Order: sequence, then C-alpha cells, then structure tokens
Amino acid sequence: MGHIKSLRIHPLTAAVLALSASTAVAQEDTSGQPVIQFGEVLVAADRNPAAKEKDESIVVVERTQLEEQQPESIAQALKYEPNIEVVGGPRYSNQSPNIRGLSETRVLQTIDGARQNFNSGHRGTYQLDPELLKQVEVKKGPASSLWGSGAIGGVVAMSTKSASDLLSGDDTFGGYVKEELGTNGNSNETTVAAYGLSGDFDYLVNASVSENDNVEIGGGEELTDSAGENTALLARGGLKISDNQRLDISFRYNNRDEAVPSNPNANVGTSSPLVERDITDQNVTANYWVQALEGKHTSRFTVYRNDTQFEEFRPTQGEDGQNDNTEVTTTGIAINNATEGFGAQWVYGLDWYQDDVTTVRDGDNRPENMNADTDVMGVYAQAAFTFGEIFTLTPGVRYDRFEAKSQQLEDSARDDSAVSPSLAAEIKATEWLSLSASYATAFRAPGVEEMYTQGTHFAYGDFSFMGLGFLANTFIPNPDLEAEEAKNVELRADMAFSGLATSEDQLTVSTAVFRNKVDNFIEQVVINPHFMLGFPMNTTYLNVDKAELKGFELGVNYLVSDLELGMNYGQTEGKDLSDDSYLSNIPADKVVLDVGHYFLQRDLKAGFRTAFISAQEQLPEEETREFGKYNLTDAYVTWEPATGSLNGLKLGLAVDNLTDEEYRVAFQELYMPGRNIKLSASYRF
Repeated sequence: MGHIKSLRIHPLTAAVLALSASTAVAQEDTSGQPVIQFGEVLVAADRNPAAKEKDESIVVVERTQLEEQQPESIAQALKYEPNIEVVGGPRYSNQSPNIRGLSETRVLQTIDGARQNFNSGHRGTYQLDPELLKQVEVKKGPASSLWGSGAIGGVVAMSTKSASDLLSGDDTFGGYVKEELGTNGNSNETTVAAYGLSGDFDYLVNASVSENDNVEIGGGEELTDSAGENTALLARGGLKISDNQRLDISFRYNNRDEAVPSNPNANVGTSSPLVERDITDQNVTANYWVQALEGKHTSRFTVYRNDTQFEEFRPTQGEDGQNDNTEVTTTGIAINNATEGFGAQWVYGLDWYQDDVTTVRDGDNRPENMNADTDVMGVYAQAAFTFGEIFTLTPGVRYDRFEAKSQQLEDSARDDSAVSPSLAAEIKATEWLSLSASYATAFRAPGVEEMYTQGTHFAYGDFSFMGLGFLANTFIPNPDLEAEEAKNVELRADMAFSGLATSEDQLTVSTAVFRNKVDNFIEQVVINPHFMLGFPMNTTYLNVDKAELKGFELGVNYLVSDLELGMNYGQTEGKDLSDDSYLSNIPADKVVLDVGHYFLQRDLKAGFRTAFISAQEQLPEEETREFGKYNLTDAYVTWEPATGSLNGLKLGLAVDNLTDEEYRVAFQELYMPGRNIKLSASYRF
C-alpha cells in the first residue's frame, strides 16, 4: 500500500454533510403515507440499520440463552459456537473469543455501534458485564468492507438493554432486582434496574455489583491471584422525536479491582510480577435514527467516546513498588444508511475515529512513556441486487485512510490507505435450499504500541564483573510496519424444512467451508543475541507470517413442540505458508450437542450443552506442550411463571463443567475453571 496525497475532508465536516443528506431525504417524504416504525435490529454486525430479520451467516446469542447460561465473560457466552474458542486463561476479566484462529486485535468488538479499541500488552479488552447485554452477534471472517481496520477475524457486536426490551404491553414503568451466586470462587452479583416510558421519552438505569474469591480449576486446585470486584452501570434515555425519528443517549461505566499476574494467562513469576489493577471503562454513545420514503430509507448516526484506563501498582518491584498508567481514549462518528432503490438494497456510510494512547511507566529498566494517536477515516458502500427473487449479487467496497504519530519519536508520523472489496452471490435453489459464495477482504492497521514502543523490555542484571555492564532487552520502534491483510473465500448452504414429523416441527441445517489467507502478520519478536552470552538484546514488532486458515462448520437445529435439539461442529487448520508449518492459537475441533425442553406450560425449561473437544495435534515445531482431548457438560434450569401470584419471579440454576473436568484450552498456559454451580433469582415489577 502506497502513501496518498489527496484532498482531505475533516471528519466532522463529512459527518455533517452525510447527516444533512439523510435529513434531506427524510424531508422529501411528503406523501402522507404511514412511516414504518423502528423494529428490533437483529443483525447489527452487518451494519444494516433497517434490518429486521436474522442473517443466517451471523451468530446471534439472545438474552434467553444469556439468562440460561449466566456467563462470567463475553467470551463465555460464545463458547458453544463452532470455531469460536475462549482464550486468555481462566481469569474471566482477561478472556476474549478466538474466531477461526484469530483473536484480540484481529477481532473487532463494538457496543451499541461504538468501536472498542483498547488493546495494551496483556491487559483485558472486554470491559462489559454480561448482565447489561441484550444480545451478542458474531460475524465470522473478514469484514473490513463494512467495518474497516481490525475485522480480520470477524466482528463481535454487542447490544445493551433498553427500556423497550424490558417493558411489557402497555406498562409505563418497571424494574427488577436480581441476585446471582456461584460456588466456584464464592461469587455473587447483585443487580437492580428501573425503566419506564413517559410520553415519547423512555429511560433505563441498570447497575450491578459483583465479587469473587480465587477461582478453582478442574479437580479443586485453587488458582491464586484470581479474585476481583466489579461495578457496572448503564444509564440511557430515548426520545421519539416523530414517527420516523428517534434519539438515544447512553452512558456506560465499569470499574474492576483485582490483583493478578501482569500476564493473567500465567502464574506470578519473575517475568510476570503481581499487579494490583484498578480498571475504569467509561463510554458515552448517542444514536439518532431517521426513516423516510415510506420506510425505504433508514439512517443511523452514531457519536461516541470511550475512555479506558488501567491504573496499576506492582508491589514487589523495587523498594517502593512501581506505578503504571495506561489510558486509551477513542472518539468516533459512524453513519450507516440503508436505502431501497435503483434495483437494489443499498448499505453505505462513513466512519471516523481517533485513538489517543497515553502510557506512564514508573521505575528503572521499564518501557518509556508514550503519547501517540491514530486517526482513521473510511467510507463504504454495498448493494444487493436481486434477480427474479432467486439470485442475489452483493458487491461492496470500502476505502480507509489512517494516520499515526508518536510525540516521543522524531519522524514517527506515517499515513497509509487501504481498499477493501467484497463480493457475495446467493441463489435460492429451492424453497428449502439457499446456496451462497462470498469473497471478502480485510486489513488491520498497525497499533501505536506495535510501532512506537521503546525502552527496556526486561532486564538481565548487572554483568559488570564480566566487564559487560548492565544488560537488558530493549524495545526497538518500527514505524514502518505494514498493515495486516486478509482475503477470505467462503461457500455456504442453508436449508430449512418444516412439517417433517409433525405439522409444526422445524429443521434448519447450515454448512460453511472457508479459506482465509492473511499476509503481513504483525508479531513481537526477540532478536540480536549477545555476542558472548547469547541473550536476545532487542524486542521489536515485525511483519513475519503469511498464514492460511481454512476450515468447515456445520449447524443443525430441530424444534418440535416443547423440545429443542441442536448440534454443531467446527474445525480450523492454520498454516504458515512460508514453510508449511502449523500455526499456534488455532482452536481444536469441537462438537456441541444442545438439548432443551419446556415443561409446565412452558414456565420451566431444562437443558444441557455438551462439548466434545479433540486433542490439538497440529502444533508448531517449537511447541513442546500437549493439549489433550476433553469433554465439557453444562446444564441449566429456569422457571418463570407466566401467570398467578408469582408472575415476575424468575429462578435459574446453571452448572458449568458438571463433571469437574481438568482441562486446558489449546495453546493456553493455565488450566480452566472447574465445576461451578450458579443460582440466580430475580423479581420483575
């Protein structure tokens, strides 16, 4: 990708122009016809503000499953899905999802349309209590043609609760209280919420406080330094401006106190000292929707600001300990439009965001302080052309330009651009069979820590007695890193049947095969061994790998009367194309069985989910650890009377790792939590 010198439009100016265009379209609607009311957005991961129906290529974990499962982290909520694995170790605050072999900065996460860009060292990136969620959606595979930088592995789009999600019928006020208890780590969480509707204004306040002691891994051994406390708050208000306009403003706050190793996926040791962390995550998001042209045009305008701060103290380092501070502030604008016209369904828009990264490292032999920022602007368009209600062709393209600069380094400014095309084709072969093929590209711009980190990585000690002085491994900045690039080809078949055994049963089957080629992988490497001792004297970030990730997915679901049956299978293989060796961090093959049944006029539901995970034998040559096969069974029961004096009460029992299996996820250092019996009781009024 070359450097571009071109006419620049300030992002705020572009945003105002785009919004003005949307408002102008809305004002053209003078027909007097009724305007379509806003519906529940089920496919936010596809950036279509007019979407009302579930896209089969997108995984949707709805609130019902979240309440059955009672997950401790966002990653835990996704662990039953094919080719999605929980990485980051057993400490829930550090967990994140691995999607088809890619994770962390290569999976983009959003909350209510706002990008979550915090990433720094071994610090957790998902700062949201699952209790605040309405649903989680996952778009697997590259998605930069709609989302821009970071969506090489996919997108995790989270949506929080609102008053409309909780109010029933004609109610104008409500609330709930909830208590959750867990046996593993003696965890407890208390949640309270109040919400209501006053005229055209709706509001919600949802708060939770939780804590846990040290977690026990499978077999009963205690994992030291895994306790923590968390406080979460969501406050939002929405105003129906007119029949075709709505404004929603939300404030989200999360604070976590914990004492963990500096790398929470390891135990405390020489290279991973104990760190007392105070983590604060704050977000303000404003969303404005407008519909026009009798519902044929919808715009969503989003403005957001995230501020994530890690205040850390290392009590065992130095005479008085060490204080560190890491802060990432993201300010962004997103404009998403959906228009029906000119023979197609159009999705198009604009994104702008800026990341400001500030780090303060206290003490000797530490990385140097950093003050750097990244500025990204992108525009995109996608059109779905349908021919004869049988064949649909969907081309798309996105253009991004990004700039970065460090205040500490001279001549550190760099700018670059990326074009991300995509193409998908779908044919409705029969009433019950749809076939599709897609090609998608993606990129990830190098982060400021990858480009600009300097100073001491770690110290070897004083070797003056050998005439060598004090030796340390030093970070070398690399502002010239290339962006990571991905190209994905995917074939899908989706089938839907009804009336097989009874007049009301339903069977759905989905299969997909994919191949994702990723170039310019950015990795941290240690280089330049000392001429006498052999110690690597430098650490830097380099573009090293050319990777190929390919695999297969199968999902089957059957519904009949009060019975729900499901099965899915996923496999991913990852190789370094430069030497045909296996890659690390690739999920092992997994089969999941899901059984659920309703009782007592559907007031009570019981079920279990069992996962069979194969041994991971596709290992890089330098990998000496073994990752054996294991089976995990989770069970649940929920009871929620629909009528009578107990209406409003909901009781839940969930058991994770029912057999107390001692297991380790492939390529992770530590073993995962053992059996956890979780009880929940809530009352809604």
